[in-house]
Amino acid sequence: MGAVILIAVGGFILLEGLMWAILPSAMRRTYDEMMKQVSDRDLHIAGAIGVFVGTCLLAYGAKLVL
Repeated sequence: MGAVILIAVGGFILLEGLMWAILPSAMRRTYDEMMKQVSDRDLHIAGAIGVFVGTCLLAYGAKLVL
């Protein structure tokens, strides 16, 4: 299960980095347009969820290693 999570996260980071490497201008425009449509409250909620999920993944990964 841990390997699946690592593959999924690694694949996401790979694809995101690839898009920024190949099309930086288009990615910047996309992010600018997207950020204009999202409220600060929604960004706070999404950030909090990201912190929670990241913490859970780190704790799970540490449990697998230890």
